[in-house]
Amino acid sequence: MSEAATRLRAIGGAQWIALLVVMLSGPPLMALTFSTIAPVLPAIARHFGSQEESTLIAQWIMTAPAMGLMLGGPAGGFLIDRIGPRWLIIGAFALFAAAGSAGLYLNSALALLISRFLLGLAGSCIATTATWLIGERFDELRRRRVIGIQDSIAGVTAMSAVLLSGIIGTTDWRLPFAIYLIAVPLFVLALLAVPAVRPTTDAEANPPLIGVLAPLWPVYALVLAMAGLMMLPATQVPFLLESSGITDPITRSRVIASSAALTIVSAALYGPIRQRLKERGTLALIILAYALGTTTLSQSSDAWGAAFGCMLLGTGTGLFSPHFTSVLIARTPQPTRGRAIGLLFGTIFLSEFLSPLIILPLRAAFGVHGGFLALGVALFAGFAVAIITRRGNGTPPVPERIEA
Repeated sequence: MSEAATRLRAIGGAQWIALLVVMLSGPPLMALTFSTIAPVLPAIARHFGSQEESTLIAQWIMTAPAMGLMLGGPAGGFLIDRIGPRWLIIGAFALFAAAGSAGLYLNSALALLISRFLLGLAGSCIATTATWLIGERFDELRRRRVIGIQDSIAGVTAMSAVLLSGIIGTTDWRLPFAIYLIAVPLFVLALLAVPAVRPTTDAEANPPLIGVLAPLWPVYALVLAMAGLMMLPATQVPFLLESSGITDPITRSRVIASSAALTIVSAALYGPIRQRLKERGTLALIILAYALGTTTLSQSSDAWGAAFGCMLLGTGTGLFSPHFTSVLIARTPQPTRGRAIGLLFGTIFLSEFLSPLIILPLRAAFGVHGGFLALGVALFAGFAVAIITRRGNGTPPVPERIEA
């Protein structure tokens, strides 16, 4: 057992409760980076001018945190393995609150893009550090449950933020940016609870980055290909609803929130689902949920149909993050775990940042509904491959490290 694990497992009482809240905060804050402004996305687009240009600006404002998340993950992982978690997560909470709430007063599209980038940078550092703390504090079986709970809380946070944003966004599209100030009390808890853990300094225990990546490239490749799907309810469904004549922000917020509702349930059930279906079966279920969700959305003409499609997408999203996080932590030795986790989050958000570049050409070619159908067809093909691979005699997965 590492020194960090020993120190973290010795914490008890009120400090342990505060530390647990900090550990569970990573995915919930990342959920806020996108879901908070989703219901007011068309209003942001109207604020910045003509239809086509402003729609693209609004979508980049929405997804700009993904660039910060993409860069912040590897940077945060590197810093954890070098300086430890305490001051990294404290500084990240402060930056998250300041950059996130900047939309309350900024008027320039460029300034908003920069603030959203910094929000993503902070969110990725928080998530990387929180996940690293979980990896050190818990053994493998408990870790799966905690990560599932972590992502279930993220679903509650996303759903609550979307509903609240839809309500207060009817008054002013800027008001939802105040939700990001939730990071202020978390900053205080981190000051009180996160210990100054000394990272491993032995050069032999810290192999080069390529040594960490080489056996894990299939995991990162799957994440890069699929993570952008988690953004569909927030970035594409508002425009699908608008094309169907559904323009009320509250109705849109409820449709988007339906995705978070199933995210909560499926994330909470990740532990038993993974135990029964194993690694490849769980992956196949994730792909199937996304395939059914995108296909349902392609056929929807009202809020009820869109909500059902979002619920199916939410089922896949609830399993996606805990699944790949658990797989990666289990396959990575402690001295390089920070970098591996950071690269995972970086890959997730690279995929999410690139998602508009994939979706917009599909929309241009097939229309809003047709673009969802094209995605669904591709995902059903991926599901078929996953089933064939699971039943075949392919290369077995990399063995997991079960820690005491």
